[in-house]
Amino acid sequence: MMEVNIADLTWSPFIYPRGGRSEETVKTYVEALRAGATFPPIKVQRVFNYPKDNEKVEAILILDGIHRWSAFKECGYKTIAAIEWKKGPIDYEINQIPLLLESAKCNLTHGDRLSPRDKKRIARDIATSDTECAWTEEALAQKLGVIQQTVNTWISDIRARQKAGRNVVITRLSRLGWAQEWIAQVVGTSQGRVAQIINNTNFGEINNLLSQGRDMNYIAGHYQMDLALAWALRLEGKTDQEKFKELGWGLRTWDQWNFNNCDERFGDDWPGRIPAQLVAHTLFYFTRPDDLVLDPMAGGGVVSDVCLIFERRCQSFDLAARENRPEIMYHYWDPQNGQWPTAKKPDLIFFDPPYFTKKEKDYRGKANDKTPSISSYPREHYEEFFERFFLLAHQKVKETTRIAFLNADWRDFQSTPALKENEGKAITIFDYHRILSKTGWKVTHRIECPLSSERMSGNEVLKMQEKRILGTVGRSIIIAKRC
Repeated sequence: MMEVNIADLTWSPFIYPRGGRSEETVKTYVEALRAGATFPPIKVQRVFNYPKDNEKVEAILILDGIHRWSAFKECGYKTIAAIEWKKGPIDYEINQIPLLLESAKCNLTHGDRLSPRDKKRIARDIATSDTECAWTEEALAQKLGVIQQTVNTWISDIRARQKAGRNVVITRLSRLGWAQEWIAQVVGTSQGRVAQIINNTNFGEINNLLSQGRDMNYIAGHYQMDLALAWALRLEGKTDQEKFKELGWGLRTWDQWNFNNCDERFGDDWPGRIPAQLVAHTLFYFTRPDDLVLDPMAGGGVVSDVCLIFERRCQSFDLAARENRPEIMYHYWDPQNGQWPTAKKPDLIFFDPPYFTKKEKDYRGKANDKTPSISSYPREHYEEFFERFFLLAHQKVKETTRIAFLNADWRDFQSTPALKENEGKAITIFDYHRILSKTGWKVTHRIECPLSSERMSGNEVLKMQEKRILGTVGRSIIIAKRC
């Protein structure tokens, strides 16, 4: 037993097993203290890596005795008798659940005993944070003093979501060509477990659900997966042409792909989002199933979604990596340092970078001062970036690799008559063609993918005509082969 300073003790909401502190109990203890009563020592634990005010600090947490501690504090005591659960400080980050269960165990037999509602909340809190299911229903039942079936009832929905969510991520990454070792690191499990899930996960009910009249949104929700993966599973084994038909996309035979609207089924809402049909046509003409596609600036994930459907492997990178897109890895492209993020050499690089300053404000929110978006670069540095990137790519890919470079003409035409435009502020497809040729790439195709002119209102168009302002809807995919 030891004496600890009351001011040094911390009441952690996460490891407190009850729904709230009872002020009535505190009042009773205060009266007892003032009448000369003695109390057993509280139970505490020293920890490190405890989150406080955006920092990780050392702390002494109260495991048992919140009401006694509150009463002592109210009566003006400076110290309180305590016993420590584990000798020496322990890591809070990896011991949150054991700390909570020990606190709960202490409150099963004395004081304000835990109610069934408290026990249920504890079980659900643990299940939610225990994504690897390290704590079984049987173990939780023993700790909380209930039967296993009760715990099963409390947390079955959480466990079902966790299992489905993990299996979906593993399935998605596996179908995009990720090695099982990489997948294991992303989902936080063993490589053997990943292999087991890949081999045993079955989505065979999709056809049955379709025959019952269920739509794809229902099927995706049924399996708790994203819509792109649901479509990929539905279309598995079909030819590329059959997939175009099933998706409701007309397959263009010529070198003009006019798609004004994005297909909301694929990719996130993102600055500069492109139609999935553009990506699909590029894959159809310039790759084959199982080819590897590299997406250097993945944005909303349209490329990876389409690769998933058309059974191409894909490696995606972006400044804005995020939880709902496990396939998009963080990478800041700085061609000057020569870092290339993957050892595998792609068959195709689908490169859809920010279109000069067009979406600068939108992209600024996805970057920061240390890793700025290239849309914030002045024209000279913007061109320099592409020259260095194309040179680096030329060194890192194989002889047969192609680049599909999607970009748009950008001219300073806003409020400026065509005759008075400053060509020094413009960058066009001809400039990108020149840079590619300069860095060892042979341009083989140019596909026109015009932007919609409908984004301008009738009044805006009329004003442009009156001032002789020439707008731009030019956008192209340049296909270049390493030479």
